[in-house]
Amino acid sequence: MILELVVRNLGVIEEIAVVFGPGMTALTGETGAGKTLVVGALDLLLGGRADTSIVRAGTSEATVEGRFLLTVDGEEREVVLRRVVPADGRSRAYVDGNLATVAALVACGRDLVDLHGQHDHQSLLGVPAQRRALDVFGGIDLGPLDQARARVREVQERLDALGGDERARAREIDLLRFQVEELDAAALDDDDEDGALDREERLLADAVAHREAAAVAVAHLRDEDGAIELVGRALAAVSGRDVFSASADRLHQVVAELEDV
Repeated sequence: MILELVVRNLGVIEEIAVVFGPGMTALTGETGAGKTLVVGALDLLLGGRADTSIVRAGTSEATVEGRFLLTVDGEEREVVLRRVVPADGRSRAYVDGNLATVAALVACGRDLVDLHGQHDHQSLLGVPAQRRALDVFGGIDLGPLDQARARVREVQERLDALGGDERARAREIDLLRFQVEELDAAALDDDDEDGALDREERLLADAVAHREAAAVAVAHLRDEDGAIELVGRALAAVSGRDVFSASADRLHQVVAELEDV
C-alpha cells in the first residue's frame, strides 16, 4: 500500500507531495495538469524505463520518492523507494536509502504496487501470479510443496558446502588447473610482483609527461646559451691563469658532469 509520493522536476511538475489516506484516492484535473506524469512517476519507482526527456526544462535531474507499507507474515514495515533521473547520464535507484539496481526496484515493486493500464494488467502477465490464482481458486494446500522446496534448498546448501555436485567439482578443478598453469607459465619469482607492476603502471601512465620534462631539461643543458655552453665560457675565461687554476679544475668537472647528465 502506498503511503506517500514525492515528485520533483518531472515534466511540468516542479514539486508535489501527496500523502495517501485509507481507501480510494482519485487524481483529477484538466488535460495537461500532470495526472499521467504522477502515474509515470510511480512507474519509475517500479523500475520503469527512465528517459532523460522527462526531466523538467532548466533542471539537472528529476526525483521520485515513494513510501510504502508492506505486510509480511502478519508484520507491517515501511519501504522507501527513490529514483533519480539526471538530464545527462544514467538513472540511479535507491531502496531504503541504499543504492540499488533497477532490478531491485522491480523486485520490490512486485510486492508493493500493481499498475493497471488500458491494455494490460501487470501482475497477471506473470506465470507465478497465474499459478497462485489457480491454487487459491482450487483451494490447494501448498504446505507439502513448501516443505519439499525447503528440503531441496537444504540439500542444495549442504551440497554447495561440500563443493557442489560432481560436474561442479570437475569444472572447479579444471579452472584451478588452468590457473596453476597460468601462474607456472608466468614464472613469477618476485615477492613484490604486484608492487613492481603498480610502479611500472604509474611510470607508463605518465610517460608522455616524463618525456616532455626530459626534453625541456636537455634543451636547457645543450641549447645555445644553455648550461653547458655557459659553464664552458666561464671555463675558457679562466683557463691558463694560475690564480684561477683551482676554479678552472672545478669548472672542468662541472662541464663533464653536465655532459654526463
